[in-house]
Amino acid sequence: MIELKIFDIDGHAGVVLPEEVIDALQAKIGDYLFLAEMLDGSYRLARHDKKQVELTVLVEGLMHEEDA
Repeated sequence: MIELKIFDIDGHAGVVLPEEVIDALQAKIGDYLFLAEMLDGSYRLARHDKKQVELTVLVEGLMHEEDA
């Protein structure tokens, strides 16, 4: 588990991601990251991937249909 401290950056909350996290995400400066809420209330941090976003939206839609 990696602990992150929340900093005030010009009135906004910010965190610094350790290099090992950036490497694991295969991200680089300027990339967009997504913080997605999971069904169990936890969160998942992922690098922006258009195909993954489309798949996530599709799966979430299917899951909501099953609840109806």
